[in-house]
Amino acid sequence: MLVCISSLGIAQLKVVDKSGKTPKWINGIEKDYIIVSGGGLTLDEAQNSALSMIKERIVNSVAENVSSRSEMRTEEANYNNNVSVFLEKFASTTTAQSGKVPFLQGISLSKVEDYYWEKVENKADRSVRFNYHIKYPFPEFELKKLVSDFKMRDAELTRQLEDLAAQVNTVESVEAIAKNIDELKILTEYFMDGRKDQAELTITRYRALYESIELVEQESGLGELKYSLRLGERTISTVRKPTLKSECARILSTINSTDHWVVKYDFENCYDDPENNILVSYRFGNSSVKKNFYFDISENKARIYVSDPFRLTSIETDGEHVSSAMLDITLVSKYAAPFTVEKVELEWTGVAPVVIEDIGQSFSGKGNHSLKLEVTKPLGVKATTTKGKSVTFVYGYIYYRNDSTGEAKTYRIYNHSYTTDW
Repeated sequence: MLVCISSLGIAQLKVVDKSGKTPKWINGIEKDYIIVSGGGLTLDEAQNSALSMIKERIVNSVAENVSSRSEMRTEEANYNNNVSVFLEKFASTTTAQSGKVPFLQGISLSKVEDYYWEKVENKADRSVRFNYHIKYPFPEFELKKLVSDFKMRDAELTRQLEDLAAQVNTVESVEAIAKNIDELKILTEYFMDGRKDQAELTITRYRALYESIELVEQESGLGELKYSLRLGERTISTVRKPTLKSECARILSTINSTDHWVVKYDFENCYDDPENNILVSYRFGNSSVKKNFYFDISENKARIYVSDPFRLTSIETDGEHVSSAMLDITLVSKYAAPFTVEKVELEWTGVAPVVIEDIGQSFSGKGNHSLKLEVTKPLGVKATTTKGKSVTFVYGYIYYRNDSTGEAKTYRIYNHSYTTDW
């Protein structure tokens, strides 16, 4: 009964076309050759099926050879077993993943020694199918060469993986992080054993570096921001330009100085507000790195005034004139910029102006500063004393220079109270 059924099935298939005379090597075995058959609904499909079978046969041959060698040399067992595991898994997905093994790229019809195809029709349903047979040369020396090439390539990629893993703690630029991640992605597609997990873990570590990048301000002055990118204790560079935003400042230029960035800006439209800032932001991978850098537009401003009464203390007097006195003035600086007092002029009603020149006393910082001057021009006791008087005022000027800008400025003393010890 079985013989009858088999004969019936064969009888229903009819060869309606073929490439030529049926060769003797079909479905046989020959030394130094791979003989395969592939099928498909079209001639191209059958041909590609046969080529895929050749690739699978070659991969299996390499896998068997690597496995046998690992048994002979136990000191290489771990390495070779990894390669064997890879090849065994690879053999089952040869068609989809042949690009991962370089030596499979060279398998093509141009190297085929002989081929034969036939078009077969099923008489029962008139369906058509193609069978494609290939005789492909594969001598022993070529197998050995492929084994050697594969092992060298596999060892090279393993070293690459180890090197990329080591660079996580030494990478010097954001671009190097991205480049290494891309290389690791290729390795994850290549490896099929524990090295695949190692490559994926290393990618995770590199991506975590993006989130650890900080923006750190360096020495900056009004109108110029200097900052660097830091990764832990080391500086990291990037060629990517930052995104800059400010509510009042106008960005003039952005300069990459390799180990730091310089942003120059115009603050003319900014008010005296402690919240003035420039927002610097980057997008690295899926991580956002940003920081507000604050600036004080009063940093280079110098403005002084007086509030407390002046104090005059006599040094030498004859009762009618004070020939020498000490003048104590409390200056109030509105801003932190340094300034230098150069000259002071004082005027009393009916008294010639007193001019103190070449003072050259410098101050910096907001708040009160004590200016002590010696008055060597004689002062009339009756005209300048505050004793017995309910209201006494002095007039004049304080001449000073903004040390940051060099600008000369004048403060007008008007109806300012004072005290004397005479």
